[in-house]
Amino acid sequence: MKITSGDYKYRKLEVPEGIRPTTEKVREAVFSMVREWIPGAVALDLFAGSGALGLEALSRGAARCYFNEGDRRNYRVLMGNIDNCKAMDEAVCSNSDFRQCLGRINEKLDVIFLDPPYREGYYDEAFDLINEYELLDEGGIVVAEHLYDNPLSETYGRLTRIKEKKYGSIGVDVYICE
Repeated sequence: MKITSGDYKYRKLEVPEGIRPTTEKVREAVFSMVREWIPGAVALDLFAGSGALGLEALSRGAARCYFNEGDRRNYRVLMGNIDNCKAMDEAVCSNSDFRQCLGRINEKLDVIFLDPPYREGYYDEAFDLINEYELLDEGGIVVAEHLYDNPLSETYGRLTRIKEKKYGSIGVDVYICE
């Protein structure tokens, strides 16, 4: 797997064993949908895995990205990928439960990538905490990847879905904070 565009284009990414990374095709489509939010953005890759979404954002001009990965082995792979892209200065990394990560962020975010393990049911709780901690300013977005057969809600508090796409069995929804 590799970064598809920007400063880190063609950099190879290791994929932790046992995770389902966002494919290059889906990443290309996601960043096509949200390109206007990326330059200069402060982003969060909440369930980072390999870090592909956050690194793609940095590669395309995001100013900083928070990466969170709860699994220790996956976290080591994530750190290696960040180092390989020479993105350590723009990365803020944590190896914790997503709830703890969200509670520790004390700045407003522009873009949140939400791609948890599909069957774990973390979506509602993650959206609730994003709203509770007021992590997004008006106009900020959440990009949520999920199984298309398990649709997400139209709204989550201040977050309203503005885009919904299907890529095979994968659904990608974009929510804006109002």
